[in-house]
This record gives sequence, C-alpha cells and structure tokens, in this order.
Amino acid sequence: MRHRLATLAALCAATGASAHHGTPFFDTDTELSYEGVVLEFDYRNPHSWLYLRTTDASGNPLDLAIEGQGSSLRPHGVTPASLAPGDRVTAVVNPSRTRPDEALGQMIVKEDGTLVPLAWQAVGTYPANTGVSDSLAGVWLADPEGFTAYIRAFGSWPLTEKGEEAREAYDPTLISQSRCIPFPPPLLMLYRSINVVEILDDRVLIHSDWMDAERVIYTDGRSPPDDGIPALHGFSSGSWEDGALVVETRHFSENYAGNNFRVPSGPQKRVSERFTLADDGSHLSYSYVMEDPDYLAAPVTGTTRWDYRPELTPDDVPCDLESAGRYLTE
Repeated sequence: MRHRLATLAALCAATGASAHHGTPFFDTDTELSYEGVVLEFDYRNPHSWLYLRTTDASGNPLDLAIEGQGSSLRPHGVTPASLAPGDRVTAVVNPSRTRPDEALGQMIVKEDGTLVPLAWQAVGTYPANTGVSDSLAGVWLADPEGFTAYIRAFGSWPLTEKGEEAREAYDPTLISQSRCIPFPPPLLMLYRSINVVEILDDRVLIHSDWMDAERVIYTDGRSPPDDGIPALHGFSSGSWEDGALVVETRHFSENYAGNNFRVPSGPQKRVSERFTLADDGSHLSYSYVMEDPDYLAAPVTGTTRWDYRPELTPDDVPCDLESAGRYLTE
C-alpha cells in the first residue's frame, strides 16, 4: 500500500494539481495520506466533498473534509455511489494552508484496491475512444493537455499594462465561478468535462457538463440582438468550411477571470475558433485565436482535441452555489 501511495503522490504532483481554482487555499506541494472510514460522499457540481473519519499525525481523532472535483469526474467512472458510508479507504490529499480538518483531494484507494479519483489531474491514463462519428454532432471529451497548458500559460502571456496590473492584483475570491458563472470561450471549450454537440438548421448547440454551461453558435448569418448584448459567452456566428465549423465570437461581457484565472476579459474580446473532425471520426481538433486589446498585448492561440465518447452520459447536475463558493471561506 505504501508503494501504491507513493506512486499516486508523484502522479498527482506531475499532472498539475495547481490547475484547480481553489489551490491558493491548499498546499499543493505537499502530499499526505490518511486511512479512515467514509462518513459521507457529497457529490455535487462543480465540487464534491468527501467526509472521512481518520486520525492526525499524532494519532488524535480527526474528521477530515476533502474537496474534490464534481461532475467533471464522471468520464472516469465517478458517480454518487462510488464511495459509501462505512467504506474503509486511504485518501491522498493536499493539506489546507489554514485548517487541519480540510484538504484538497487527489485520489482515494478503497480497501479492495479500487481507485476513485477526486481530481482528473490525478488520473494517469485516460479512456480510449469508443466509437467514430461522421459529423461534429455527438458526445465529446476534451483532452486534458490543452486545459493544463492554457492555465499554466498566463505567466508568459503578452499583457498590456492594464493586464499586468490585473494579474498582479488577482484575488481568487472574486472570480465568477464561485457564483456558478462558468468561464467563457475558449477556456470553456478546454475544460475536462463532457460536451454534447447538437447541430440544428440554424445553429449549433454545445452543452458543457461543467456548471451546466450552454453555448449557441448561429449558422444562419443573423446579427446579434440589441437586447442580448453583451453576454457571458458573447455572440457566436458560425459557418461550415469543408465540414469544419468556423466560429467568430464577439460582444463578450466583462469578466474578472474571463481570459484566464489571473487575467480578466473586456468588452473588446474576440475569439476565432475552428472545430475539425478527424478523417477517422475518432476525435475532432479544436483551435482558437483570442484577442483582447484591453488586457492582451498580442493574440493568444492554442489547440486541443476532443475525443468521441458516445457511451458517456452527462450528469446534468445543476451548479450548486454552496459547492462553488465554499472554498472562499477557508
């Protein structure tokens, strides 16, 4: 068991737990393990909580509240029934910086050896594609590398003076995600959660399981309505080019962390995107160019892939305000 836990701890550190928005409140450079009994597994969106009866380093009784990711773990088989009261487990966690009875979860090892991740960054391998598609319609899962690269890149982005000031003054308690308001594109498209694409006559709908977010991309050439601008996800116009969906989005509302966790977005933000189905239908390529003259001194570009996963079913669990904002009180 100790060898298994050492391996898991190294894996968690290598896969970038720092992408979690609550990590300023946790020591992600330290990995601890606790053996104990599950009291409750409170499965929510965007964060779940595992309550574990265990002991501290001195052998004193400890009821530990462990924060984990919520519905974004469904692709890895995590459900409300994955952990039950009475289960004997070992938890690999990052400790809270201020509270000995709270921690950030990485991996749970059940008594029979079953692994239950509490963070997708702690998963070493990802399920293979289970089918092929002949269109962009269907169920997709973003590869984690695109998200991780995007989050880590904020320190090297070319920022305006206003952007530099915002990055230095960043306060994680002010982000809108704590109020169940998700990130706008392109970050929304990079997040490791189930995406369902529906193609209609005049629009393409993209539903993200993360915070139950919904994008509408109009493909009929319409102009943005006067009464709906600006908006969280902006106004998106799409066109088809040799089977690829090309999207231009403008008219974003201002967002404290709309370009990245430490970089706001302004009303002049513009995002160009391209969704291209692979020749074998197993995945699609997603690329973006993001411009925001208020905060970005030059365009930011990136790519990722979405794997076709038709066997996955979205949780459709509404974002829970208590879950989304709880870490802000720690």
